Amino acid sequence: MYMVATPALQIGMTAAEDVVSGTNVVIKKGSMIDDIAIKKLQAYHIMGINITEPADYASTMLEKMKLSREFKQFQTDYEANLMAFKVAVDSFIQKKVPFRVIDLFTIVDHLIYPNMTATTLFSYISLILVEEDRMNYAHSLNVALIAKIFAKWFRLNEDDTNTLILCGFLYDIGKFMLPNDIIWKPDKLSKMEYDLVKTHAFYGYYLLSKTPNIPQSVLLATLQHHERVDGSGYPQGLPGNAINHFAKIIAILDAYEALTSARSYRRPKNPYEAVQILGSDGYTKYDASYIKNFLTYIVEELKGNNVRLNNGMEGVVVMNNPNDLSRPYVQLENDNIFSLSDHKEVYITDII
Repeated sequence: MYMVATPALQIGMTAAEDVVSGTNVVIKKGSMIDDIAIKKLQAYHIMGINITEPADYASTMLEKMKLSREFKQFQTDYEANLMAFKVAVDSFIQKKVPFRVIDLFTIVDHLIYPNMTATTLFSYISLILVEEDRMNYAHSLNVALIAKIFAKWFRLNEDDTNTLILCGFLYDIGKFMLPNDIIWKPDKLSKMEYDLVKTHAFYGYYLLSKTPNIPQSVLLATLQHHERVDGSGYPQGLPGNAINHFAKIIAILDAYEALTSARSYRRPKNPYEAVQILGSDGYTKYDASYIKNFLTYIVEELKGNNVRLNNGMEGVVVMNNPNDLSRPYVQLENDNIFSLSDHKEVYITDII
């Protein structure tokens, strides 16, 4: 809801709450504003009232955010900065114009507003759906934004923060050399297609290695972001102790962004779904300390939110379970504390 001055009220608006003067209810909540209602407000010298807006009827946090003026402003800013990043990438790929690193950092600064929480930023990112021909650009931009949050959570120094953000922007640059219909294919890739996709790590490393002033850690993150600590990754099948630590971080951020961002063929996973998926085998695939702490920070930010469960019950997350991060303790509407870890058939479907 939002406040509207009485002179600015329009016929057809709806009162978001009871309008009271002393002991008199001048207008009831849910009443449609008409000429008579406006005259009543003027007679009682009421300067303004709260009016409903579409977000008031939304049933989940994401639905409310999508309809909010704050998200619409973010979306406008995002589109402008995504275009700036696209121009930089296209100039690099097609004309070998080096990236202006300061411009990339400026893009991040433009999109992470002062006092913006990680939950808000991650939610906004998940609501952005771009056309398929811009998805590569959006994916890298999103990872750069998440990298900024990761750096804050892990208290990285300024140099490491900047390096990680730069990794986020550039690590997938090799994908711009591959066909979009294979990169974003919704169905399972054939072996030939998958082998082609795997070449993007080498492509990216080669492209950036020919560019002056690209830090070695960015080069290694580009080459190694699909390596896994158990040796099951590509392109070299490196064990954990041989993988650059920026590459280990980017591997996690890449996976989280892919799970929680919208695609034309599927909805984004909610944060608890993503935490469950990454936690199921992530401790053997990814650096254990990085992924454990990253997922812990995510669920800690979500504590205190209202949630809806798949059995229809609703409640508020009151405590996280450090041994089962996607299954917190939820205080239900009857004040009972419900442990999701004790009821494996129940899970969180929505944050509301």
